[in-house]
Amino acid sequence: MTMSVGVGASVATAAGGGAVVGAASAAVGAGVSAAMIAGARVPAMLYCVNPLTPGVVPFDFNPEKISIKRSASYTAKPNMHALHVPGGASGTITKSVQAPMISISKIVFEGVTAKLRCDQLLRWMSPFSGIGSMGIAGATLETTLPEITFQWGPPMVAFMYQVRLVSVGISYVRFDFTGIPIRAEIDLSMREQPSALASLPTNPTSGGLPGRRTHTVSSGDTLQSIAMAHYGRPGLWRRIAEVNRIGNPSRLRPGQTVYLPNPDELTTGSSR
Repeated sequence: MTMSVGVGASVATAAGGGAVVGAASAAVGAGVSAAMIAGARVPAMLYCVNPLTPGVVPFDFNPEKISIKRSASYTAKPNMHALHVPGGASGTITKSVQAPMISISKIVFEGVTAKLRCDQLLRWMSPFSGIGSMGIAGATLETTLPEITFQWGPPMVAFMYQVRLVSVGISYVRFDFTGIPIRAEIDLSMREQPSALASLPTNPTSGGLPGRRTHTVSSGDTLQSIAMAHYGRPGLWRRIAEVNRIGNPSRLRPGQTVYLPNPDELTTGSSR
């Protein structure tokens, strides 16, 4: 008998935050690398260090195939002469660049912990918010899906990505005589998220997101002037405010460090 569960989600990149979680993920990754150098067997795994949604899901067998896909969309603006007759078009203009999508199929969990690990994957796809969520088993306290880390091997030469789950497909294919699932097959899709991990060296084909730059505030600077200086568009000041969690733009102080959103954060933000 086979039992299947499928979950999907639409994931939008959350602006700001995540710095502490990203640093903690990097520290965990360094520890995994040290263990591998010491000769310990470290399986592929997913883990979350967010205190609201902690968990570790180790793989019983290393993946046979990992697919990474990234897409972009382009446009061109037509040129018109005086008589409003089309006169050619501009060069290619980039509209948006999506963060990489990572897919792993035919992951196998075995043993009495198979369902526990599957349940953890499903919890990472179950955002909850508000006072009413407190005390409900398995609920989180956030309105966005938690960021988790996928790691297999040393970060610099193998795989280490900060991601959000986009879809989880689970098939329970074996059970013991009491009805406990003891074998599950899982298909995962994940979207990479901008994070501190993006600043780690990656292999040439990893498609790692570019890291953020910084700007030191000078006397007379405003978020609009910073956006104009770095992006040529003063209207992008809202994205800078979101990334830095600046509630009152008038309170910028000389000497303050402001983080500048990378291109993916600019194209996936909720406001422009």
